Amino acid sequence: MPDQYQALPLLLLALALGAGGCMGTAWTDLSVDEAHALIQERAGDPGFVLLDVRTPEEFAAGHIEGAVNLDWYDPAFRDEVRAFERGATCLVYCRTGVRSAGAASVMVEEGCDEVYNMEEGITAWKAAEYQVVT
Repeated sequence: MPDQYQALPLLLLALALGAGGCMGTAWTDLSVDEAHALIQERAGDPGFVLLDVRTPEEFAAGHIEGAVNLDWYDPAFRDEVRAFERGATCLVYCRTGVRSAGAASVMVEEGCDEVYNMEEGITAWKAAEYQVVT
């Protein structure tokens, strides 16, 4: 490939990612402290969904108070997400942030407007000494 074309694949990828962000197809990553502040701010708000995408066993072992559990590995995950109210604000988390990033992507694809992903998951939440319930 001539030198002038070597950067073309990277340029195309950058353009695609940039265009996706402009069309509202991205979620926002939050640190654990930012997620904690959002949870406190939106406590009791029916338009706020705190979503734990770990397995039911992981959820039962300890989760953030007020979270609902929707297993990322469940084949019906995408269908369940479609049932969410479109105007809701969703904060999604898992154990370390990997599954929740995938879930956030699906949520945006399925029409959720305001999606936040808690980076580093409940592992970082516990390390910051924020409360979990069983």
